[in-house]
Amino acid sequence: MKKLEEIEAMAIDKSSSALLQHLLHLTTPETISDIAKHLGQSRRKIYYHLDKINEALPDHTTPLVPRSRIGLLLNQEQKDACQHLLDRIDSYSYVLNSQERIQLLTLYIAISTERVTIEKMQQLIEVSRNTVLSDLSEMRRLLRLDQFQLTLMTTKAQGYVLRAEPFAKVQYIYHLLYSVFSDGAAPFLSILKEKLNLVDLLNDFEEIARQEWTHLEKIVGKRINRQELTSLTQILPCLLQAYRNMNLDTDQKELLQADFAQVRERVEYKAAQHLASCLAEEKNIQLDCIELEVLTILLLSYRKDTDLHATSEDFEDLRTTLEHYIWYFQNQSKYIVGKPEELLNQLTMHFKALLFRKRYGIFSKNPLLEQIKCKYPDLFAYCRVTSKILEDAWDVHLTEDDIADLSIQMGGSLKTPLDKGQEILHIYLVSDEGVAIQKMLLKQIQYHLPNEMIHAVFTTEQYRSVEDLIEVDLVITTSDGFEVNAPTLQVSPILESRDIHRIQQFIQEPGGFSSGVELRQQLEKLLTPYVPSPDDRKTLRYRIEKLYGQRMHLSQSKNN
Repeated sequence: MKKLEEIEAMAIDKSSSALLQHLLHLTTPETISDIAKHLGQSRRKIYYHLDKINEALPDHTTPLVPRSRIGLLLNQEQKDACQHLLDRIDSYSYVLNSQERIQLLTLYIAISTERVTIEKMQQLIEVSRNTVLSDLSEMRRLLRLDQFQLTLMTTKAQGYVLRAEPFAKVQYIYHLLYSVFSDGAAPFLSILKEKLNLVDLLNDFEEIARQEWTHLEKIVGKRINRQELTSLTQILPCLLQAYRNMNLDTDQKELLQADFAQVRERVEYKAAQHLASCLAEEKNIQLDCIELEVLTILLLSYRKDTDLHATSEDFEDLRTTLEHYIWYFQNQSKYIVGKPEELLNQLTMHFKALLFRKRYGIFSKNPLLEQIKCKYPDLFAYCRVTSKILEDAWDVHLTEDDIADLSIQMGGSLKTPLDKGQEILHIYLVSDEGVAIQKMLLKQIQYHLPNEMIHAVFTTEQYRSVEDLIEVDLVITTSDGFEVNAPTLQVSPILESRDIHRIQQFIQEPGGFSSGVELRQQLEKLLTPYVPSPDDRKTLRYRIEKLYGQRMHLSQSKNN
């Protein structure tokens, strides 16, 4: 067995650290050729570093050996051992890779209050002039590809500067800081804080934030995720430094304030004012009105564990959309939601923050994305497909990280998937009488049809938009002249006895629809040989069902 002293003596040298970091971030196997290409080294050099790493690993750890034609992917034991090796490399022996050099240079240019020159950048990252010029060239290329459209320029007064619209620059710096603090290796983060003189500033913000966090949550009536607290104390100080270095004129500040205007109406703005007051009193750090608004945006955007305001009237439209989404998800998938009202509250809380992130370009990653896609592929796929209804309603794009967040929310509220042998009617309610009447109608029908599934309550316009996407056995509507292909029953907004009788007759009458399922199956079987197109067959089947329902109702009326 290797003794501790021997292991310490065999610690990997600084040239192997880049490979270690790359291996720790892999989520799928990667071949030696691909690793060499990514790190800009030869395959021979990669094998040399692997040998050095394996020598430094404890005896009980499985060596890092790539599999033929598959590549290399660390298991958890290997990850823990490699992370331990990496943690033993201090900031003095650590060598920045190309990506880290560019990130450090970008932040230095963004927050530096002095003239930025090639010589100062050489001292910052401790490389040759040619390497700095090469990194700046790569930085320009990356900025051209980026959505925020920043430009790297040089001026006599400031040297190298980043130019962009103020709002876009704030968004870009946030995005960069989030990536650095989320994915950066510990030695790199230590170097970044030391080189940019951020250590004391970060500590001051962290001390005040942790000290006042409980009080802030009381002000906003929400419990913010504790991981987000760490993000706030790391990102906000650097973001404010970058903003102050912009030296905006009055017109530019007014433009930013116009972009941020609506956040001053939120309760998070009061929490931001309280935190700013504490920073001023205890650390002599003064925040101006725009910095207060930036802090408010972060508080609005961060994920919440609880939210007392999730059911407030301010978000009634949001809740209505999510209510429709839950029913739509159940209709399109094999899943059933156990407690829809609880799920609705959770989704409201989650999407309130998400929409603020989308509005202000606040980047967010889900660290469990790959695990969710791997372990729950069906759930992830259903969430990806059904989320289109949310994207259209809010005019946003949901990334894979957003879909993973949605999958977690939905997955925690699902019952066991339906037994496909148990048929349940697909019933939809359509009413243009307003949300209150819609809810009352839903409750009345659920009382009289406890074993049937009411998939959704739509307005006429909403139903028209999804009509081609859903399977329908019955539409119950309060609207006059509502014409659709599916069987339809018109009822009063406040159900009368005859309405209840007609609905129950549709569901239960022997020889009628046999719960709507038997007739549907028989028609499907009979029509298939003659109508090959599924869409045409579906339309024809709806018309036959509708005609049959009308005849049954007429017959029942004559008998009565």
